[in-house]
Amino acid sequence: MQNLNSKIIAVVLSLTLIIVNTRISYSEFGRRRHFLSHGSSVTSFGTGESVFSAYDDPASLQYNPSLMVFFPGNAVSFSRFNLFEGSSHNSISAVFGAEKKAFIGISASNLSSGNVELRKDIFSNPEKVNSVNTWDFVVAASCFINFLNVACGFSAKCLPRDLNFKNGTYAIDGGLSKIIDFGNVLKVKLGISAQNFTVSRLNNGDGREDGIPIIYRLSFAFIFPVCNRFKSKDTINIYADLKREDGYTNFCGGLAYIIADKYTLCAGYYPEHFTFGIGISFYSFILNYAADFGNMGLINRFGLTYKWNFKKSDEFSDELSKEAYAALNKREMNFKNAEKKFVEAKRLYDNKEYLRATDMLSAIVMSCPDYELPRDLYEKIAKMMKETAYSNNESDFGKLTYAKAYVAYYDANYKEALNEWKKNIGFVGGTEEVKDYSKKIDTILKLEKLEEREKKLDMQAREMLKRGIEKYNLRKWLQCVKEMEELEKFVSSNNFSKTLEYCNKAREYIGKSVAELSKSLSVKNKTTSQSEGQQEEKVEYDEASADKKYAEGLVLYAQGKYYEAERAWELTLRFNPRHHKANIALRKLKNSMTNSSITATD
Repeated sequence: MQNLNSKIIAVVLSLTLIIVNTRISYSEFGRRRHFLSHGSSVTSFGTGESVFSAYDDPASLQYNPSLMVFFPGNAVSFSRFNLFEGSSHNSISAVFGAEKKAFIGISASNLSSGNVELRKDIFSNPEKVNSVNTWDFVVAASCFINFLNVACGFSAKCLPRDLNFKNGTYAIDGGLSKIIDFGNVLKVKLGISAQNFTVSRLNNGDGREDGIPIIYRLSFAFIFPVCNRFKSKDTINIYADLKREDGYTNFCGGLAYIIADKYTLCAGYYPEHFTFGIGISFYSFILNYAADFGNMGLINRFGLTYKWNFKKSDEFSDELSKEAYAALNKREMNFKNAEKKFVEAKRLYDNKEYLRATDMLSAIVMSCPDYELPRDLYEKIAKMMKETAYSNNESDFGKLTYAKAYVAYYDANYKEALNEWKKNIGFVGGTEEVKDYSKKIDTILKLEKLEEREKKLDMQAREMLKRGIEKYNLRKWLQCVKEMEELEKFVSSNNFSKTLEYCNKAREYIGKSVAELSKSLSVKNKTTSQSEGQQEEKVEYDEASADKKYAEGLVLYAQGKYYEAERAWELTLRFNPRHHKANIALRKLKNSMTNSSITATD
């Protein structure tokens, strides 16, 4: 496949040199253009009429019919270009998926001159003449050639001069295109097309003939991912086209920034014109606008596309993707629940109910470890309470006793906490929160039993932490992860004052161990000598850690972070080499990435 890609790139570059070495005359840019010299895609005009920017616009079949192969579903588009003195260019195009990698398309375009006033001389009354219309009807088909990994397409045109006349002609278009995916670094799109292979000339009805130009296009696009988002990526897109028509080669090009696959900002250039465009995707619709600045002034171009049976790509219809999106949806629901609780915790914080806020934040952090805001607020409260408790300058007795009780309570020094709360109640009346926490210690759990429970749990947790650290120091990464996960499970199920402290420590060592395991994955030579700890890892199994890492990989896969998902599933197999789902997922992902099929060509 690599050799095939190289050959295709070499052929395209050779054609580029041939075209460039012919005539490129900037002085000829002002010559009269034929109706067929431009297509009807608004997205294309937004980037200087570069073809590959319109790869998901049905009107793209008028530039290069092979681009229909990359459509993620069925679509129909309408466009209107308001030109000069009442003239306009209107178009409707549609693309339908016939099979998995075959599409058909239809299009109809009309160039209307608008009503024209004719005078015999400057003194005579004007005579209105109805608008003259030029038409373009297209039927196109495209398919994907698997063994070449290239898309091809052809279209047939009917070109009547005006529907009132019976005369007309026909033309044939053809094109090839290819997408080469270099993962998270770069995606390159290449295309070549020839428009208007015609066997006759169009009779104007008055004895004259109108020549139909043959137009060759060589198209490039370079797409750079710039920001990983929740389900998609922002991209910077660079487009460049070489168009040869009437013996001259013209350059078209543009730039676009696409945000989350929904919003587009773009600009471009084609001979004697600079353009700017925006695009907005909402539900099943895409609205596009292009401002076209030329010598004669501003041309406004509007387009609306409707999509149905839309799929992001075929990869999302398989079982792996369904499972990945189920995992992502579960994670999203967990985040939503955590966000609701965090809003309540912030309300308690604003009301200066720091004890209740801390307990709620601790619960959020335990249930949703990836949610950073609760952890930050938790640490902020703890720091503020310690600074107040140990301050010699705090003159507010209520604040001082509250802070001392807070610190003592979360240090499991319940006697001191109870004494401070009693002072607070006795001298400043105490709040409802203080009275509730004082009652919890004094009557519900009984002070002695609570302290005994805390000491016992603290001792057990400390021993588990010690064993885990020992495994880490001995480079027994898998055993360390297992010990730390047991510690995390123990302190979570026996919720006590130091639960979050031990959880943070456990996660720290889990992260460090996984990082060490990840480093070892980059070592490709399996015959090199390994340490004693690494040899032991080969026969270790940790099914709980494997399942956890597999689920993490599913979420990354659903987010479009394929290389991160690959690493997560490789680590899954380190924890459990017999993990059936991880083996299947990893094989599918690697095959997809090798064949550049994590694109719409799947």
